[in-house]
Amino acid sequence: MKNVGVVTHTHTHTHTHTNRKEKGITLISLIITIIILLILAGVAINFALRRQWYIRKNSDSKKRNR
Repeated sequence: MKNVGVVTHTHTHTHTHTNRKEKGITLISLIITIIILLILAGVAINFALRRQWYIRKNSDSKKRNR
């Protein structure tokens, strides 16, 4: 006798534990990248402001010497 109507189905999981770890690493790397960019922006702004202060200081002293 034949088994009519019996269907065997295999289901493959596309979401494994390694995908979760990769997403976590991606989130951590995104946070680290943002922190590094904020630090670099702070250093650049600080450098620009100090340079502007030195330029003003030197231009004021040159005007007094004349």
